[in-house]
Amino acid sequence: MGPFGKSLSQFSRAINNENDLYSVEFRTTQTQTHRKHMDYGLWSIEYAVLSSAQGSEFPIDSVTFGFHGFARPLEDLLPVAKRWAPTDCFIGVHLLHHGQSQPRSDSIPWDHPISPSEMNKVLEAIAQREAPQAKQRKLFGYSIGGRVALALIHDTPQKWSHTLLMAPDGLKKSPFYRLTVHTRLGRWAWFFIDRNAALIRRLNARLHAVGLLSKHLYAFSEFHIESHEMRMMVWHGWRAHRLCWPTHRALSRAFLESNRIDLAFGDRDKIIPASNANRLKRLTRKQPHIHFHSIPSGHGMLREEVLDPTFQRIFRS
Repeated sequence: MGPFGKSLSQFSRAINNENDLYSVEFRTTQTQTHRKHMDYGLWSIEYAVLSSAQGSEFPIDSVTFGFHGFARPLEDLLPVAKRWAPTDCFIGVHLLHHGQSQPRSDSIPWDHPISPSEMNKVLEAIAQREAPQAKQRKLFGYSIGGRVALALIHDTPQKWSHTLLMAPDGLKKSPFYRLTVHTRLGRWAWFFIDRNAALIRRLNARLHAVGLLSKHLYAFSEFHIESHEMRMMVWHGWRAHRLCWPTHRALSRAFLESNRIDLAFGDRDKIIPASNANRLKRLTRKQPHIHFHSIPSGHGMLREEVLDPTFQRIFRS
């Protein structure tokens, strides 16, 4: 059974229903591309070339790295790659603890954090392998992938010739995340939840039924604790990217050295609302190369009916 008692087939049909808050970030892979691996330093990173001008009439002049949402496959980026510039090599990258992206050995803890500088080095190695003739680098990030992209910009702001972020995470850190990821108490609490998940889920369902837990928070909780596998993905995934969270002021300073950055938010997004960007918008109001966009959408933005008008607005402006 899937979320809210859905069968797996019902769950598969629900993944594109924007009203089903539980399913906004998870689905099984419908189409798997030819995935590759880059072993570099402490890390083995899985990726796939999703579109490329290799062998076509267009010379490759840029490599774009795309980052997906939490608990989703890199193939979710195929609709983005399809709409990207024909002279770009678009590479989808699995975040740590997604697919086969993981530490290379047991010499470091499984939840060891990757730093933005380490990630930048891995990406450059991938770019040199796949498109050594390309001189420019670009970024695309969705949800938690947007947070990772922001950290990469903060680390090397001049490197990226253009960045597009859709519903980027990382602009507001919840107390629950802060406690869970950064404290011993949080570690104890998360593994207590893991050991007693059935009880916690029954309690959450009861609180939701009597109106003490909103539909959104109930769905969010269910998504993260439904199974042991998901609870461990949350723990390892959150912990592994804990260094990828620059502050607003650090970002605004880095943006002074960056090229164009577009941040798009869904006007109905309850997961990452546009208001999360208010402070960053104020800090960058005198930076004309930083653009904020409000898009008619919920959190599920990697759909053609959302991507088409978004790309038309951004790439024709």
